[in-house]
Amino acid sequence: MIRLDHFVINIDNDIKRLKELKRQIEPLGFPFEPTWGKGTKGFQVANIWIGLQYLEMVWLKRKDGGGWRTDWVEKYNNGHRGIIAIYLMTDRLDEIIEELRSRGMSVSEPERISYRWFFGLLKKTMPWRSLVTEPIPGTDLQICFGELDSPDIMEKMKAYMVPNAADNGIDGISEAIVKGNFSEEAWAYIQKLFSNAQFKGNCLTYDMGTTRLAFQFCDQAELSVELKAVTSNKEIRGKSFEVENVKITL
Repeated sequence: MIRLDHFVINIDNDIKRLKELKRQIEPLGFPFEPTWGKGTKGFQVANIWIGLQYLEMVWLKRKDGGGWRTDWVEKYNNGHRGIIAIYLMTDRLDEIIEELRSRGMSVSEPERISYRWFFGLLKKTMPWRSLVTEPIPGTDLQICFGELDSPDIMEKMKAYMVPNAADNGIDGISEAIVKGNFSEEAWAYIQKLFSNAQFKGNCLTYDMGTTRLAFQFCDQAELSVELKAVTSNKEIRGKSFEVENVKITL
């Protein structure tokens, strides 16, 4: 099993903009609580839940990031805003690591996210392992693979996936399309990551069965990502909203 899971997006520390986003997207069927989400004294997260998938919007409250990934903290402090990572959920992380190494990719051991909270007295460790690959050449975008410690964790986590667009007939994200003016080095790197992806025209697509991840060549200066959300509600089909350089289309 492997599928699209979540999308990490750097945003400004601006609660007014988040409240405006809430006002904009809730009529489309995306309930959103800007003040909910994990955080420490150094960083904060706000999630938009779409079935089992979500947008993880991150901002820093202190320059040290308070337990957030060190390299992402550095990029944030240097002005990066927009998508920085696409996470794929799998149940065969160790196999994927070996496959990537067999293709000549330098891959580190999987890691666990942990951070301190409650005045630094308590430590929270997430119940999954993650592999974070190097950024696609010429971009800041990283592809990450995650695996839960056990299958029953997903059932327990569903209680925290609220509020959720699934309650409004928006069931999940079926496809992510990464658009950019990719170099030859970038295309070679992407093909190493996804060796069984298929080229059609100017687009390379990795079909995972229930979801797809595509990379499309576009003559544009900046990278962008379009997420296609699945809905049974005909009244909202074709509508969209944007968070930084990520567009969500129904």
